[in-house]
Amino acid sequence: MRLSRAPHRALLLCAAATVLAACSASGSTDRSAGAPGAGGASSTVTADPRRSVVTFTGETALGAEAVRRTADRMRARVKALGLRDVRVEERAGRVTVTGPTADEKRLTELGAAGRLSFRPVLAEMSVGTAPAPQPSPSAPSGQGRAVTEGLRPRAAGSASASAGPGAAQGGAADAALQARFAALDCSARERPATEREAAAAVRDSVVACGTNGSASAPPTKFVLGPTAVDGSHVSSARAVYDKQGRGWCVRLGFDSAGARDFAALTGSLYVNTPPQNEMAIVMDGAVISAPSVNQQLSGGGADISGSFTRESAEQFAVTLGSGALPAPVSVADVTRLPHE
Repeated sequence: MRLSRAPHRALLLCAAATVLAACSASGSTDRSAGAPGAGGASSTVTADPRRSVVTFTGETALGAEAVRRTADRMRARVKALGLRDVRVEERAGRVTVTGPTADEKRLTELGAAGRLSFRPVLAEMSVGTAPAPQPSPSAPSGQGRAVTEGLRPRAAGSASASAGPGAAQGGAADAALQARFAALDCSARERPATEREAAAAVRDSVVACGTNGSASAPPTKFVLGPTAVDGSHVSSARAVYDKQGRGWCVRLGFDSAGARDFAALTGSLYVNTPPQNEMAIVMDGAVISAPSVNQQLSGGGADISGSFTRESAEQFAVTLGSGALPAPVSVADVTRLPHE
């Protein structure tokens, strides 16, 4: 089950101190504190008495321990989100979540794998008809931060200047990777791998689709290098509101190893030419943003910003802050119970 996300998210990479004056924190989680933070969004206030039962099953059979740990992680997410009157139960090989039908979408999103990674972009190609180019934002002066250009539109069906994944890897053409890149159909929202396969590919180059793509912008497909920063090094994630115009965003903090790896990644990227100066932010196998990097970033934090609502920012932060599910699951069934 993939977390729903709005298109055209951008990444603002920063030392946290540079933007604290502009943002106020909302629902948050902090893995370093040992428990989800308070202040998450409460469930919908409604007079609708209906109940829904969402059943999650694994991509492969789940053992008793995997079911227990998955259910515990979902309970933590329920608590952090402030969802009311929700029951998470362990069944043979599956997990069921029962709650108000008004919260049905949020109940299904409890099964998001929550696997985050940062990877270098080796090549990218847009699909469809590209819109007129839009001006890219520039970094505000004196704030010591790099502002993303996001997933920039390209000509219809055109590849980046790298001319394909072989060129992106310094001429060491990988025929299998080339073939997967050519065959990947992001206009159909094709998923190149299961969550289990994606988790196993952290040391490999992979192909992936972007979450962009709408009437005003084509979808994008990518060739990505091995994982440079793993989501397990995210020590905190919280929804914040930027009073200076960015709206809702998700602020990440890294542990010491993650901060070191993030600085190393950005330091190696900013000297490259596009698109190999871009960093892909990958959530559950999909590229949610691919910002260009114009300086090394050693502040130990990153803000993911864009078309978030308060609810979606809090859901995203809780999914990350609670940690990835121990086993990938998907929604097998949604049943609406008859009103008594």
